[in-house]
Amino acid sequence: MKRLLILFWIVCSFGTYSQAENPADYKNWTDGKLSWDDFQDTLRLKGVPSSFNAFLKIENTKDRDGNTKTIRPEALACFDRRHSFAEKEIQSPNQLRLFQLKYDLLEVYRRRLQTELNLGVMGIAADNRTRQYMDLYEEQCKNAEKDTENGQNEEKLQEWEFYVTKELIENPAPPVPRISPRRFGYGFYLGTGATFPVGDLCHYWDPSWSVNVGFDLGYINTHLLCDFSAGTARSRHDIRIEKDGIHDVWLRNTHNTYTSISLGIGQQLVSTKYFALMPYVGCIWSGYSDQFKTGDGRNERTTLSYTNFNWTAGICFDYRFSTTVSLVPSFWRGHREIFTASIRTKLFINREQYKHFDTIEGNTLRGCKLGFSVACLGFSRLLQIK
Repeated sequence: MKRLLILFWIVCSFGTYSQAENPADYKNWTDGKLSWDDFQDTLRLKGVPSSFNAFLKIENTKDRDGNTKTIRPEALACFDRRHSFAEKEIQSPNQLRLFQLKYDLLEVYRRRLQTELNLGVMGIAADNRTRQYMDLYEEQCKNAEKDTENGQNEEKLQEWEFYVTKELIENPAPPVPRISPRRFGYGFYLGTGATFPVGDLCHYWDPSWSVNVGFDLGYINTHLLCDFSAGTARSRHDIRIEKDGIHDVWLRNTHNTYTSISLGIGQQLVSTKYFALMPYVGCIWSGYSDQFKTGDGRNERTTLSYTNFNWTAGICFDYRFSTTVSLVPSFWRGHREIFTASIRTKLFINREQYKHFDTIEGNTLRGCKLGFSVACLGFSRLLQIK
């Protein structure tokens, strides 16, 4: 029984909350002038024939154009239909003009607040400015009610209407700020891929699957790519290896660890809303390794490896499936950002050669690695707002 009561309370609370958030309960200033249809006639407060409720609030509005989404903090002047009422006896033209005057006055302060949001006011500071403007607005409303005798003094009502209309004309609604990406950007990607040995390498190891992580630092169209990958590859022959006087044999059909760390410079040749193409060249450290248990009785292990430092080249194709322009300040010192989510497909070739390779004549094993990787990329650029 207790559980049923708790469930019933949750359902009722959710229904009340949903009702409170119903957009039909509010009217924005841009939706048009007030009419008596916007007021309730069923609410009653003892000794109070009418009530006008309006307020300022800040919302993160979202607009979408294709796969590009823009998030912008927007100040709204809202009229609360649920808590505004007027008895039939007082629904006169002058009373409605007074309510419209107060609503127009709220729009004046909304525009001032929006100007500050466009300049970068955020977080607690934005909430404080909203409260300050509401305090000024309520004080002005009291003065208007007093001077106009609640709308009954025609001359004073006209003076206030002229004053507020003049403010709206001289201070038009702030335009949507013009935004453009700055030159610097940064990103991170995570995915998987495979490399296929070519030349003498293919006689000693099978292709290897690997996990890839990397960073992408961009300046205009030039990108610095740092990539790390790790996987395993099956050996096709017995391979003798020596390090610091330690000898071991990597047996056929066992698995060795293949790792690589690369650093490249890329130039983005094509960049559209949906895809980008970027060739790159750079250097790479890569190699095969395995653990060897030392025979000194202390159960210690050492790593034996064949490594090389060489060149790499490739091309990146990014399919951009989502772009978010966020005018909401980020953790990066409050800057605004444009974030792009992509699927990055990379085709590449790595040059590799291993010296002191006793298994092959000449003691140097040469070859290449052809590979590909598919990764999820998140890339952000700071925004310039004018």
